[in-house]
Amino acid sequence: MAVQFSFKPGSTVAWRGKTCSILEAVSASSVLLEITDTKAREVAAVTDLRPLKGADADGPSRSLDGLASEDLAEAKRRFAIIKPLVRCERRREEDVLRIAEANGLCRTTIYDWIRLYEGRRLMSDLAPKRKGRKMPKRLTPEVEAIITSVIDEHYLSKQKKTGEEVIAEVHRRCRVAKLDNQPCAGSIRARLRAIHPREKVLRREGKKAAHDKFGAVKGHFPGADVPLAVVQIDHTLLDIIVLDEEMRLPIGRPWLTLAIDVFSRMVFGYHLSLDHPSAFAVGLCLCHGMFDKVQELERLGIKGEWPVWGKPRMVHADNGKDFRSYTIQDTLDEYDIRYEFRPPKTPHYGGHIERLAGTLGKKIHALPGATFSNPKQRGEYKSEAQAQMTLRELQHWLVNLIVGVYHNKVHDGIGCPPLSRWNEGIIGSDRVRGIGLPDPIANPRRLRLDFLPFQTRTVQSEGIVWDKIWYRDPLLSQWVKIDEGRRRRKFKVRRDPTDISKLYFLDPALNEYVEIPYRDFGRPSISLWDYRAVEAWLRRQGKAAENEQAIFDAYDEMHRITAEAARQTKRVRREHAKKREKEKHRNALTLDPPPPAQPDPVPKASRGRDGRLALVVNNTGTATVPATPKWADDFDLDDSEIKKGVEEW
Repeated sequence: MAVQFSFKPGSTVAWRGKTCSILEAVSASSVLLEITDTKAREVAAVTDLRPLKGADADGPSRSLDGLASEDLAEAKRRFAIIKPLVRCERRREEDVLRIAEANGLCRTTIYDWIRLYEGRRLMSDLAPKRKGRKMPKRLTPEVEAIITSVIDEHYLSKQKKTGEEVIAEVHRRCRVAKLDNQPCAGSIRARLRAIHPREKVLRREGKKAAHDKFGAVKGHFPGADVPLAVVQIDHTLLDIIVLDEEMRLPIGRPWLTLAIDVFSRMVFGYHLSLDHPSAFAVGLCLCHGMFDKVQELERLGIKGEWPVWGKPRMVHADNGKDFRSYTIQDTLDEYDIRYEFRPPKTPHYGGHIERLAGTLGKKIHALPGATFSNPKQRGEYKSEAQAQMTLRELQHWLVNLIVGVYHNKVHDGIGCPPLSRWNEGIIGSDRVRGIGLPDPIANPRRLRLDFLPFQTRTVQSEGIVWDKIWYRDPLLSQWVKIDEGRRRRKFKVRRDPTDISKLYFLDPALNEYVEIPYRDFGRPSISLWDYRAVEAWLRRQGKAAENEQAIFDAYDEMHRITAEAARQTKRVRREHAKKREKEKHRNALTLDPPPPAQPDPVPKASRGRDGRLALVVNNTGTATVPATPKWADDFDLDDSEIKKGVEEW
């Protein structure tokens, strides 16, 4: 697990191989350091700071993925209880006592939970710490079904029946069903405790009571008064047609997923793609916002600063299914990021992100290839014929607009440039108290993994199958056909849609994700969109994707037909160019791209033992032979006379 470190004053970090202490923040992207050995002071960019080598991570590596369902429910219940205490600026003793009394707990328990959570601010740290191996549920599915139905019909109802009444009703139904093994009272009470407090109040007391107890944050949303307090996110289809990089053919309009910090109006993050909006795009946009952006600016060759990183307190989005994805919500819960959804038919709730999208949209209308907002605005303008920008060029233009223009231009809503407002919120001023530099993400790769789509799968002798494709690795041998109670145990696996040639298997022993490649190493690396295209192509042929071999045979056939047709029709050439551009874009987003191919070795000159210059030539391999020029006829050297092997001169 990555070591946690902070940019807060008093934190110890490594800078240029020296141990230093952070004294204060100088700007939104630099701090004042004191070198421990010499007591000298230096100003350093936060991108040059590193955690101390050999520092231990705070506690064992835990995550929501590695928790049993009952432990996950208990962690959520505990977090809901202490949430008002860990999110307030000044926690008082009477507040702790009030929360403890309201939930029937002692003061010491509340403080223990607060201490556990505030170590790393991960909700998974609140899960019960069990000794020994995890025991499976011992109740039969029939008994579990009876308990669930009784809780749903009697406990989670306006009748507000007590736990004792629920236990009695469960035992009565078990006797009627003539089940031998009746559950004990402790097992039933454990399932009652696992119910989320919000759901309990909602089902037993109604919406108003649930809103009064858990929905107080809504009134504070319009007044987001510090950086990263509220981040709004949304998708928009850009009014421009882009070209592919090789043949310069128009390939369609890209989608932009955009996030904005409401306090400062700074762009928090973005994701530009030719693919339609999805939970995967939402995750990539949020990851981009939480990560440092210095390397991206250097790669694009853009001068300027974009000092936005760190976890937001709350993410605000509309009611699209991609935002309500369980993957998104569970990951935000794990990292203690609240989320709220815009009420239906209330677009003004997302006014900040809507205005930003509109501002960028108007700038795009000035670019060649713009489609404008409607046919009336477009008039006789031929968008496809005028298109000149590729997706990569559009990304460069967009980032340059954000960093160079938008962040430095006075915003009407706040009366100053977004960058100035952000610096004021971080460093502080006469009218605003600064919050200090946000902590960096300790494990960026794990955050990316947590936003990938997942499923639960059993481990067979052949490996793991997902979408009829088999994956296998020797590491899986210890988990083959493992039972959990009366059922085969299922394990959580994740998959990167940009490259489905490998899975990420959550190893219960390590509590970390490990790569599991194709069972057949000879298969080509494809994306999820390639797989869906193969399925659609087979359906049009009246066939079915029966197994893995049929899928990859169809994939090869599609490529052969497309390559042949690309030389014949303009429409197919355009589709081929669009597909090629998408593949290039997705490869750039792949979490763990394959290593680049190594070039053939070249002859090397070295010194022999006698000190003379030696040239070693390897003539054992095969190479593409160019066409024989006319002057070569003057030589009577036959191919059979050419000596093969390794020679040294």
